[in-house]
Amino acid sequence: MASCPVLSCSAAASMTVHLLACLARVQLLAACSRESPASPSCDTLFSCTLLSKLHSISLTTLTSNPPKYRLHSLKIEGCDALEFIPEEVMGRNRLLQHLYIINCCSLESIPQGHLHTVLKILYIQNCKQFEFLPCVEMTQEFKLERLCIGSSCDSMIHLPLQWFPSLRSLSIWNCANLESLSMPEESQAKLTSLDALEIKDCPKLVSFPEGGLPTPNLTSIWFSNCKNLEKPPNQMHTLGSLQSLSINNCPELVSLPEGGLPSKLSILCITFCKKLILGREWSLHKLDCLRRLEIEGGCKNVESFPEDQLLPSNLDSLRISRLSNLKNVNCRQLHHLTALKKLEISSCNELQTLPEEDLPSSLSFLCIKECPLLEPKLQNKRKNWSKIAHIKTAPNVQ
Repeated sequence: MASCPVLSCSAAASMTVHLLACLARVQLLAACSRESPASPSCDTLFSCTLLSKLHSISLTTLTSNPPKYRLHSLKIEGCDALEFIPEEVMGRNRLLQHLYIINCCSLESIPQGHLHTVLKILYIQNCKQFEFLPCVEMTQEFKLERLCIGSSCDSMIHLPLQWFPSLRSLSIWNCANLESLSMPEESQAKLTSLDALEIKDCPKLVSFPEGGLPTPNLTSIWFSNCKNLEKPPNQMHTLGSLQSLSINNCPELVSLPEGGLPSKLSILCITFCKKLILGREWSLHKLDCLRRLEIEGGCKNVESFPEDQLLPSNLDSLRISRLSNLKNVNCRQLHHLTALKKLEISSCNELQTLPEEDLPSSLSFLCIKECPLLEPKLQNKRKNWSKIAHIKTAPNVQ
């Protein structure tokens, strides 16, 4: 079988074909008809993996009657010679809901009609030639609920959000030419089901819809390693369900959104955004739901932290790291954080002083590390340990 160039297989509940480097064509034989409900149905799960010479997939019925195709999930991986998926494989499988295409460097397209009907999950990875969006103007919306595009679709410059009203999760990474998530200004479309948005390693991403993200129920946003992104989406304060916002390694980011952050935000992580300036204009003190705050890198304006009225009193976890100009910790302001349980300070090379007053009585975990000017003081426990003696859990001071 290892040297067989053509494989024909009858229907089964689940089938995986893999590691047959010489296989050039896969043919599925479906012995099913409308007249015989008990006869075998076509595969509910079919996977082609690491078939480097595969260039053709076909589906053939063994009866003269129109067959019942019940293929529910299709995975194609490592098929370097495959250029397209024919209509007979997808168009006739009206129950096909999950499609995974991975490491198919020659694949250019799949039948567009099926994308608009029942497909709910589309996962595309390492398919540079794949053209996910048609060149012509769309008139029909996708039914997709989960869309993942990674290291693929080099031709995609804009992703029109109005085509995906049913999306629950959108994940995009390493799309070399993606410049924007777009939405026509006149459009009233809302992605009311979208819960999670993740975009990373997209060096040309610069913009979002002018009126903000049309995602009223979005709970999580993660932007990472988008080298030219200067500002997050507009009108973020209107995202009333947003609970988690993480922005990492966006070196051109100069500000947080105008109008402030969403009121229900509970987790905010800003790391390695070297142009970002920390200040009261962030309006963090208004975020009554904020529980966890992480700031690492950037914020070169900060010499004392936190400044007056910067942080909300309900914060219970605070991590600051790599603030290159930080010289002292404002203990008086920390003392107002009556719910603070965890405090981490690391890699602040200019930090010179430990807090001179008691830290919050609620604090149960303290970690101070890689702050070279503090090392002598941390080693002199007799003078400085009394300042954190009230911490019940053994402090992690390094």
